[in-house]
Parts: sequence; structure tokens; C-alpha cells
Amino acid sequence: MHSQELSILFVEDDETIRVEITNFLKKHSFQNVIVAQNGEDGLQKYNKHKPDIILTDLRMPIMDGLEMSKEIKSIDANIPILLITSLFEKEVTEAAVDIGIDGYLFKPISLVRLEMILDKYISRILLQKKFQNEHKLLEEYKGAIDVSASVSKTDTQGIITYVNDSFCKMSGYSKEELIGKKHSLVKHPDTESKTYLDMWKTIINKKVWQGRMKNLKKNGETYYEYSVIVPILDEENEIQEYIALRQDITDLYQQEQYLKNRIDEEVKKNLLEEKFSIIGRMAAGITHEINTPLTYIRGNLELMIQDIKNLDDAIEQKDYLLEDSKIALEGVNRIASIVESMREMASQTKEISKPNNVYASLITALTLSYNKAKQISQIRIQNEPFFIGMDKEKFSFIVDFQKQRMEQVLIIIINNALDALKHKDDFNSRLLDITIENRSECILLRFKDNGGGINEDILPKIFDPFQSSKEEGGMGIGLNVAKRIIDDHGGKIIPSNYENGALFEVYLPKITQENKKCSAE
Repeated sequence: MHSQELSILFVEDDETIRVEITNFLKKHSFQNVIVAQNGEDGLQKYNKHKPDIILTDLRMPIMDGLEMSKEIKSIDANIPILLITSLFEKEVTEAAVDIGIDGYLFKPISLVRLEMILDKYISRILLQKKFQNEHKLLEEYKGAIDVSASVSKTDTQGIITYVNDSFCKMSGYSKEELIGKKHSLVKHPDTESKTYLDMWKTIINKKVWQGRMKNLKKNGETYYEYSVIVPILDEENEIQEYIALRQDITDLYQQEQYLKNRIDEEVKKNLLEEKFSIIGRMAAGITHEINTPLTYIRGNLELMIQDIKNLDDAIEQKDYLLEDSKIALEGVNRIASIVESMREMASQTKEISKPNNVYASLITALTLSYNKAKQISQIRIQNEPFFIGMDKEKFSFIVDFQKQRMEQVLIIIINNALDALKHKDDFNSRLLDITIENRSECILLRFKDNGGGINEDILPKIFDPFQSSKEEGGMGIGLNVAKRIIDDHGGKIIPSNYENGALFEVYLPKITQENKKCSAE
């Protein structure tokens, strides 16, 4: 704001002086000049226009300048009023002081002095308006923060000096119960001491601390918050107080715990399925290698038993031979039964394939992986950034598949990409780009990351069990499980290196037919 935006009320009964001063004011200082001919007229125009400053003559008919000024000051004591007079009497001066007149000009008016005095008050008014605007802006900021976050202030000893309504609602305490108390009033006993030690070490060194806290409400319920604590410094760069902004993340924490448990369940399920797979392969080998000699032994034992039965009853050893042979046959049958049981145990009943939307399952897999992914990399799906709550049915790519097993495959591929991406230094440069393409016979999913690619030594045997290039020592069974599931669906999974990262292509046939496989061409 500048002086041309300010308004002035000029009250003068002498027409010659009124015209001269009005022209001067418009030319030198004010664009908006409100003119009145006497005090009564001036009071009415003040109430209508609410000017920023008033310049008035003392002696005027109907209502003089002092009387008008007194009325105006009773409405707004802070508005500057400059009094023009040709007198300098004690009574006038005392009355002016009592009213709160801010300055005087004596007739004949010196335009130089008028300009000098006006400039002084203009600067003061502009500064005051700037302060009011900034104060209003700060109040709006405070209001926005109060709506969106719980706010508390403490002194340097951690004694609460201020809380907003959101903090009271979050903690269950009233302002009266909180102010003057240590902030540890809401401390949960499960929170480790090192968390608070780290917090205090950070803020007393004039740095901002941020992190999660587990706290207790007044009623004993647990709640979780994400806190940002800022040290406030004075002009000597010394800590004066601490301000904390807090977000209640209890719901988010519970969702993360749920997702974590789901992921743990999926991992355990993957491990269990892999164990069954290994047992199944072993059982298949055992069945192949042992069934033939077992059949031979069992056949010969049955013939031998028949021959023993045909022996003369007078032979003393007949009963012993018959009993021992039957025991041996039972043992052979038991071995065959054990092998068959192992094979059946590994071949558990699977979910039935039915038409499902691959895009919806991909959104589910990304949601289950979100707790890990949000700390590692940006994810883009169908050229859009992934976020929790995306519409699962925005795109439709229908394939016959077992939903739970297919989501297991997608999670394995996503987690492998994230494990590679986290080794890049810059979070903003990390990207997992996922696309789905509709082909004539297949649905093609592409998982492309920029995490540096797959070790060329590992690439040819990447689907072998217990093959892994992860520095953290993964078991290397995930991709083997993924490949078996895709194979069971008549599809293909093809890994390769692409530019500065890895590319996994998953081909799924649209229609499942016997002996019909999905072409990768």
C-alpha cells in the first residue's frame, strides 16, 4: 500500500482555503480527498467513508472542529486528527489534548509544513496498516494450522504454555489440565527413553525434530502422533520456547500394522508353499525312483506268500514264513503309502481360476506393498502416480486366474524392484513404472525400474530356488514361486535388463485352453 491509496477527510468552512488545500492534497498526497464544509458535515462524511486521516479547521459554524473531533475519537481513538487554528489559547490546547488531537497547523497554512506533517502521519498509517495486514495473515495461518494440526508450546523445561483445541481433543485433556504441566503427562510407558533423549538432544541444539510418538489419552487409550518440534529463537539466538505441530496418525498406524501383518502372512504363505513345492519335487522323484522296485518287491512278496500257503502243513517253518512275509509286505505297502502321502500333501487344493481384473489385483498388490514402497520409490501405474485409494476399476483387463496367487506374484515382483531401487541415493530419481497392455491373445504387464538392473551372472538362473543377489541375504525363493504360479496359469514371466534398470514382463493368456500357451512375441 502507498499514500495514493489512503483517504483524507478535509473539513474547512472557508471556500478559498478549502479549494486551495484540496487541490494540494490531491496533487501531493491523496487521490481520495473527502471534503466537508463544517463539523456536522464532516462527522457525517466520516461515518460514511471512514477515512485514514482527518485535517480540520477549529472555528466553524454549526459544529466546530473540536466537537467533531471528540465525536470521531469516541468512535476510533487511533485515527490521526490534525487541527488547523489561528489561535493558541490555553483552553483550546487543553481541550485538544483531552480529546487526543494528534497535531496542529496554524493559519496562514504553510504548504511545506503541511506536506511534512502529512508525510509523517502517512508513513505511520502505512506502517500500521502493514502491521494489521501481517497480523491478520498470521491469524489466518494460525487458524489454518489449528484446523489441520494439534499445536502445543512449551518453555525450555518442557512445561506446557499453550495448547489448541485439536490437541485437547486428541489427548482428552482440557486446556486447564494441560497448561502448566510437563509434556510428559501424555507419555506412554512403552515409548523408549532413547526416543525422548534423541528428541531433546536435537531441539536443544536448535534443530527441528520430527518423528512418531506413542502417547496416552486421559482415559488411558493409546494414540499415535507424528510430531514436528521447532525451537523458537530470540534476537540473541537463544532458545525462547518450543512449538510442536502434531498429527493424529492412529488410524494410519493401525492400517500400516494391518498391511504389515498381511504382508507377513503372505511371506509365510510363500515360504510354506515353497516348502510344499520342494517336498512335492522330492516326492515326485522318490515316487519315480522307488515305485518300480517297490512294485517288483511287492509282487514277488505276494507270489512268495501264495507259494508258502501252498506248502504242506506238515512243514514246521510254514507258519513262521507266512507271518514274516506278510509283515514284510505290510512294510512295503507302508513305504508306498508314505510316498503317496508326501505327494498329496505337497499338492494342496488350489483356489479356482475365474475371470478377474488384472488391474484391480495390481492396485491391491501395490496397496499391500505401500508401507515399504512409500519410503523407497515413486510408483507409476498406467502413466499415473500410484496413491492409496485409486479406483480399482478404472481400467479393465480380464483374465482367468486365481486371484490370491496372482496377487502374490505381483507383490513378489514389486518387492524385488523396491529392494533394487533403495540402493539409489536420491529418492526423487527412483521410479517403478508399471504398465498393462491389451494384446490379441494376452494381457502383458511390464514392471520397469531404474534400480541398476540384474546381475548378469544371476539372470540366466534367476528363477532357480535359493538364487539371490540381494546384499541383505534374501532366500531367493520368491521369483521361483512367482514363475510356478504364472506357469500354472499358462503364462510366461520374462526378466531382462533395460536401460539403467530391470524389466519384468508377465504374459497372461486371455482364454485358458488345454495346451494353449501365451505367446511372448
